[in-house]
Amino acid sequence: MTNSMTEINNINNKLMFVIDKIEKSKAEDEIVSDMVSELHVLIEARQKLLHVLVSDTNFTDREVLEQQFDLTQTLIKRSRKIMDFRQSLLQAGNTTKRQINVYKEIDSNR
Repeated sequence: MTNSMTEINNINNKLMFVIDKIEKSKAEDEIVSDMVSELHVLIEARQKLLHVLVSDTNFTDREVLEQQFDLTQTLIKRSRKIMDFRQSLLQAGNTTKRQINVYKEIDSNR
């Protein structure tokens, strides 16, 4: 079980690092999309490892599980903030595209 905890801790550290990088990056950086994808992969890996840990009837360290739960809540909040920001950028981009298309249509009708 020590190996699983080491893996979870490594993933936790990577997750926090990637989230920090995303939050500090400019929205127009192309690398942000890659980091968001990496974030998704890391979260899935963490989820699988935590499932194995929770399923193990021999593992009874309540403090570790509570720490992981607290970290999960922190990751959810920070990830949701990133997701909301990315969605607002997409919506703004779509609005801009629609406006451009309207202007092109108006120009073509002249």
